[in-house]
Amino acid sequence: MNRRALLAMVGALGASTLAGCSTFGDADLPAGTLRFVNDDDLPHTVGFEVTAVGAEPGDDGPGSVTGDADAVVPERQRELTASVALDAGESRTYEDVFAYPVWYGVRFTVDGEDPDNDSGRTAYNPAPPDWDTGRVLGGRVYEDGDLGYFVSGTSNPGSFTLGASR
Repeated sequence: MNRRALLAMVGALGASTLAGCSTFGDADLPAGTLRFVNDDDLPHTVGFEVTAVGAEPGDDGPGSVTGDADAVVPERQRELTASVALDAGESRTYEDVFAYPVWYGVRFTVDGEDPDNDSGRTAYNPAPPDWDTGRVLGGRVYEDGDLGYFVSGTSNPGSFTLGASR
């Protein structure tokens, strides 16, 4: 599914079916990819939302961002939400979900609940300035049913220009 189709579905339904895979092999995925993984032996519903966009990570806890990026990021990117029911061991990958090289405050949930200790919140940038690699974001339900996020490096820039030359 391409980014345009995903965003259209999010806009029309308010939620999409998304999922991911393990961090192995992420080096070939384009920067801005969103993945979900269910490593548990039970099915789970994993939710995702962008809570804010900013120019840099914030100091107000996990997932906080600061600085004004609203002017360059369209509303559809600032309000991304998704929810997916994953069977045991299931994963899915959606490429080119994040289209702008800004910091996104993101939140993952499992079965409608926030995980303990804010482990489902982070600030994420698909192509941080001065980095030679892009980044892939994912949410993972572990074997014990706990949820967390992962950020993997990728050598595939996708639609971004990587490195200090941008």
